[in-house]
Amino acid sequence: MKKVYLMLGMALVVTGCAGPNPYVYKAPVEDRSRSTPQSSEPGTVVPAEPAPGVTVTPIGQTPVIRAQRETLDKPVQVQQPVEQVVSQPQSPAVVALLETARQDSSNGNLRTAQSRLERALRIAPRDPEVYIQLADVQRRQGQFLQAEQVALKGVSVASGQRSPLRRLWTLIADIRQEAGNAAGAREARQKAAAY
Repeated sequence: MKKVYLMLGMALVVTGCAGPNPYVYKAPVEDRSRSTPQSSEPGTVVPAEPAPGVTVTPIGQTPVIRAQRETLDKPVQVQQPVEQVVSQPQSPAVVALLETARQDSSNGNLRTAQSRLERALRIAPRDPEVYIQLADVQRRQGQFLQAEQVALKGVSVASGQRSPLRRLWTLIADIRQEAGNAAGAREARQKAAAY
């Protein structure tokens, strides 16, 4: 009798799995049947079709977009000074990632260096050195908005540490200068001089 109940239960489970389930999430489908005009150059702004009831208001100036630089561009000095005090000791994995990212960056492999530094950031989110190197690599790639955001996050992480704060504000000044924000660069250099 137990075998009959077991077989009946298995049959119900199998038939329940085979039928339609109203609780299953259905992924949205994007309609790509309409052809969109392709721009000839990457980075070209293509206006979108207006949708009823939707308005888009820009919040600031158009960001500066620049192609990746040649390997001749010198990176900001990212070696750890002796007087730097890290809030927690660096793990061997972070030390290895920082060193290989330095090598990748000096060899011009900026994307690989960025990937390693993002991994180091996940391991040690309280280490200012990771923020310094990541912001510098993004600056060298022309990703000025992201680089400045990473550096500013590094400033909050390095609170109370004079040397990393000086290096971060100097890096922010360089980022702003290259992005065309001379006034912001002067302000950042003044903050760097305070440390």
